[in-house]
Amino acid sequence: MKIEKNQFKWTEIVQFLRSKLFLYTLIRIGILLIILWILHSFILNFYTNHGQRLKLAKYIGVSINNAIKHAEPRGYEIIITDSVHVIGRSGGIILSQLPKPGSYVKRGRKIYVSITRYKADEILSEALPILYGKKYEHKRIELENNFELKSKIIGFEYDPGPIGHIISVKYRGQTLVDDKHQESNVLISKGDTLEFILSQQKGGEVELPNLRCKTMDEVKFLLIASNLELGNISKMLETLNPNEGIVVNQFPEYQIGKMIKMKEAINVTISDEFPIDCDEQ
Repeated sequence: MKIEKNQFKWTEIVQFLRSKLFLYTLIRIGILLIILWILHSFILNFYTNHGQRLKLAKYIGVSINNAIKHAEPRGYEIIITDSVHVIGRSGGIILSQLPKPGSYVKRGRKIYVSITRYKADEILSEALPILYGKKYEHKRIELENNFELKSKIIGFEYDPGPIGHIISVKYRGQTLVDDKHQESNVLISKGDTLEFILSQQKGGEVELPNLRCKTMDEVKFLLIASNLELGNISKMLETLNPNEGIVVNQFPEYQIGKMIKMKEAINVTISDEFPIDCDEQ
């Protein structure tokens, strides 16, 4: 009787396992387990990530706009605390950040940054030191250290003074400084370049002086002052002393504003009398 009873129980069990009810029950249990697993994972992540510290990216060298785009989805707020002009760098580039790159910070943390300035500081031309007649190398260092200005030599001109001294200064094509004046009310951007013309004692050109109606003593003085040479002396009278004549003609001929190479010789014709029109010159 016991064997028959046990066989009956096993038969019932086998029939239950093959029934739709068992299948539905198994599916329900599986669904319940999946739901419990999802809830467990969600709750675990919530408590794990709550107050989680994230490694902060390096924003130094990145534009402020790109840094904000990267930071906002991560819950960071970027705040600009300072802007600094940096020669040769465009504006809006992050120079420093706090907290430092690689720090572990919570979501919602404020990130304080300094950036490069979009527009350079400006100074007025009258704030510049005296430049005309000064030694270029000394002023180049002063302009760089005190005014953040670069310097560039663009040419040389003859000057009887010391070599390598400043003859004129230009900024964006405008003459700021020369022997006649120093321009005022010109705004100069820090980081820009001033262009210099320096003195030299060879080469170059000078304005041709008018020698007509001058005595030979006056002629010699004018030629020395202009760094020119006295050429051939033609006499209208053979008996005339070359040192006592009056110039009636010169070659090259005088023209207002005419330039001539330095050290060039000027030929003159002399007479013992002043030309009639000398009083008109």
